[in-house]
Amino acid sequence: AGGGALLGWSSQLLFPLTIMVLLLCMDGTAASYFNGDQSGAIHTMESSGIYMALHCLIFGGMNTLVAWLGCRRIRQPTDFSGWKAFQYICIGFALQQLSVVLYAVTKLLHLELPEASFDYFQSTQSMLLALLYTCVLAPVTEELLFRGFLMKSLSAVSVRFGIVTSALLFGLMHGNFQQFILGFVMGLFLGKIVARHNSLLPSILVHMAVNTNSMVLSLLQEKLPEKVANVGILPFGMAVLACSISGVLCR
Repeated sequence: AGGGALLGWSSQLLFPLTIMVLLLCMDGTAASYFNGDQSGAIHTMESSGIYMALHCLIFGGMNTLVAWLGCRRIRQPTDFSGWKAFQYICIGFALQQLSVVLYAVTKLLHLELPEASFDYFQSTQSMLLALLYTCVLAPVTEELLFRGFLMKSLSAVSVRFGIVTSALLFGLMHGNFQQFILGFVMGLFLGKIVARHNSLLPSILVHMAVNTNSMVLSLLQEKLPEKVANVGILPFGMAVLACSISGVLCR
């Protein structure tokens, strides 16, 4: 499991190295990648969608490779239904709301912690690639890696150990405290439903729904004027909150 995690996270090193090589080929310097300069080659890469395309290729490809090497064939669940999927998605939304509250507490305590970035909405191409990666590719490949390969391997100790440890690694993989909270809390729930149904299908569906919810909210805030976004986000947020409450009550 440790070897698989190391292989999967090698993409964290491969991605910036690939970016630097491309920058050197384009303008002869890679300094802009490190000093936050958004002009020149780095701006060209982000506005053309190259940045997100590489993200999809490297991170998605590496996760798939690890899962292919380490996973046994996934069995379809016998007691999983559309209604059960809806319940799980609603519970996922509830846990997402909980993570927002927990993160708000850290802000009230004035803790300076790394935050998630949504700089990939700069162009139509990069935005579409970001939606494809975050809403489809990442949920599938990350579930194959964390709940498939890692959790199955670590469950040789015990199922509880496999769920908790894979959830912790899943949270740490996101690289910032805001997403760590959501990743860890959600990882515990996803691990539990995978163990219950002996299938990755429930966790993939919940992961897709939660990621899509986050991306829609981020897209509304980024692309719409502030007053319009607030009006648009309110009914969407209320609908998600209603699903969250119904999911908890149904359980």
